[in-house]
Amino acid sequence: MVSGCAAGNHTHGHRSEGRFFGRRVNCEQVPLLPARVVAWMLDDTRKIPYLLIWKSRSDSTVKEAARIAPYYEAAGRGGTDWTGAFEIKRHDGTRDFIRTLLRTLPRNRGRVRLLICPYCSIPRRGLYGCEPGGRFTNSVVHSTWGCRKCNGLRFASEGGAVIHRGRGAIARWLEAALGPCRSNRPESWLPYVFTSTEEAAEAGVL
Repeated sequence: MVSGCAAGNHTHGHRSEGRFFGRRVNCEQVPLLPARVVAWMLDDTRKIPYLLIWKSRSDSTVKEAARIAPYYEAAGRGGTDWTGAFEIKRHDGTRDFIRTLLRTLPRNRGRVRLLICPYCSIPRRGLYGCEPGGRFTNSVVHSTWGCRKCNGLRFASEGGAVIHRGRGAIARWLEAALGPCRSNRPESWLPYVFTSTEEAAEAGVL
């Protein structure tokens, strides 16, 4: 699964010609739990768990799997509002309990469900279940599901990470004349969503 695998960057380091040294992990290379998927599950009148599967974008192997389900036991606790809370349980049995918030949109007065980061308590559109760690500067380990900042993740575009710098006299001349070669920012690593393992097997994901 994800723990200990290469993720693709580092934390704060020293620049050298636009490059970084040290540990850095891009959030686009870490499985993302989107708020909209949680909203689908909580709004489902059947009140059933959903199965989330993240597959490798290079070889289609399963890298992470988790089950999300409404968490009614937390409702009514004193202090913090646990209305709309849910449980996320990983394949290894570890569990996290996350609160959500329905926020009114300013333009059309519709509502959107956001996930409350358990570290900073700020409503977010998605949470990540990994943080930088392990043997390599670009490896990750499992953590509590938290927001990008609290889990120490960065965007690929931060620090010129998506700028390709060529080598040699011609490459330097072209870069000086036309500017550095840039690539599009990688997309977030989103899960496949199912309501059962049988459904996932029929779709060929398991």
